[in-house]
Amino acid sequence: MNVEQRLSALVINYDSGAFCVRCVESLVADWTRDGRPRELLHVVVVDNASPSDQEPFLQALEKLGATVVRSDVNDGYSGGVNRAYAATKGIPSDAVAILNPDLYFLPGSVTALLGELARDPSVGLVDPRACIDPLGVLNLPRNLMPTPRDQVGVTLARLHPWLSRRYSDRRLKKAVPWLLAEGPLDSDMLSGCCLFTRREVLDRLEGPMDTSFPLYFEDTDLFRRVTKLGYKLVHHGGARILHHWSRSAGVGDAYLGDPHARHGRSMRRYFEKYYGGLGKLTLALCAQLERAWPPTKVNRPMHTLKDLGTFAEPVEIALPRSTRFMVEISMDATFISCVGVLGEGERWVCPQEAWNWFFQAPYFSRAIDLETGDVLGAWTYAKSTPGRLHPLEHHELAEYGERVFGGRAV
Repeated sequence: MNVEQRLSALVINYDSGAFCVRCVESLVADWTRDGRPRELLHVVVVDNASPSDQEPFLQALEKLGATVVRSDVNDGYSGGVNRAYAATKGIPSDAVAILNPDLYFLPGSVTALLGELARDPSVGLVDPRACIDPLGVLNLPRNLMPTPRDQVGVTLARLHPWLSRRYSDRRLKKAVPWLLAEGPLDSDMLSGCCLFTRREVLDRLEGPMDTSFPLYFEDTDLFRRVTKLGYKLVHHGGARILHHWSRSAGVGDAYLGDPHARHGRSMRRYFEKYYGGLGKLTLALCAQLERAWPPTKVNRPMHTLKDLGTFAEPVEIALPRSTRFMVEISMDATFISCVGVLGEGERWVCPQEAWNWFFQAPYFSRAIDLETGDVLGAWTYAKSTPGRLHPLEHHELAEYGERVFGGRAV
C-alpha cells in the first residue's frame, strides 16, 4: 500500500446535501483509516444549482475540508464533473475519483481501488462493488454496453415474454460472474456512480466528460473514450461501497420530468455519436415499434408470478429446494434491470435493514439456482411503507460495520 498517493475527489451535488456530507465523511474516514495523510486528499464538491436550500450542507462540507463550488446553473452531471475537475488545476494528484453524492465508502474500499490503479498501469478506470443497503445484501447490477443490438434486445424484451427470457439469458451470463467476483474483473462497462482513475488518463482525454450528454450516458461515453486510448476497465469486487440509488433523480413519477427528458437527449446523442445513421435509425425503429404495440401487451411478466401480497414488514420467499441461489429484484416484470441477492438454503428472508431502503412500490422477484441455472420461482409483491430518504447516521453504520466487516469500525 502506498500511503503517499494523492487523490482528487470530484463530487456533484443536486438536492442531496445530507447524503453528500455523509459521502465526504466516509471518504475522509476511509482515506485516513490506513494511515494516509489527510492533506493528500483534495475533495471538490460542485452544487449544480440545487432547487432547495443546500447551504447548511455546503457549509458542513467546507468544515470537512472540501472545496465547494456553488454553481448558479445546472449544466448537467457532465458539466458539473468538468467544473469540479477544473477546480483541481494546479493541485498535485496521482488519482482522480468521480463520485455521485449518495455514496458511502465502506472499510478498505479506497485502498483496494487505488491499489488496483497502482498495480496495473494498463487499468484506465476501476469501480467497486455497489450495494443499496448497509448490510451489502442488495447488489446493484452490471450494466451492459449500449449498442444497436442491445437496444433492439431491450425493446423486444418489453414486448413479448419469450423475448424477455432470451434477453435475460444473455444478461445473466454477465451478471453472475460480476456478483460473485471478490477481486478485479475485466469489463467493457462499469458503473458511473464511483470511478477511480489516474490523472494522466484524464489529461490524455483533455478532461473527464463530454458536456453534450446532459444526464446519463456521459459515463458510457467516458468508458469508450478511455478504452480507445488502450486502457482496461476493471470492476473490483473486493472494494465495497453503499450507493443509495436514485436519491437525486428519483423513481416513478419523480423521475418523469427533467431527468427523463435529459435521459432521452443523452441516449440520442450517444447512439448518433458512436453509431451514426445506424444508431439514429435503431432508436427510431424501436420507438416506432413500441408505439405500435398494444399497450396491454407491453412489459408482460416473462414468468408465471405468484402474488405474495402487500407487506409493511420484510418479505420472505420460500424456495422449492435448498441450494445456492441468486434472487433478482426488479420494479419491472421483464427484469431488464434488477438488483441481485446471493444466498444459500431453502428460503430468502429480506433483512430489515435492507427492506428499509426499498421504495414504496410493487416489486418482482425471481430466484436462480446457481448450481444448475434453473429458475426456482417468480413472485410479485408490494411494499406498503415509504423507503428511507435520509442517510444513515454514523452510529448506525458502525453497528453494521461490526456485523458485516468483522468488527472494523466504519
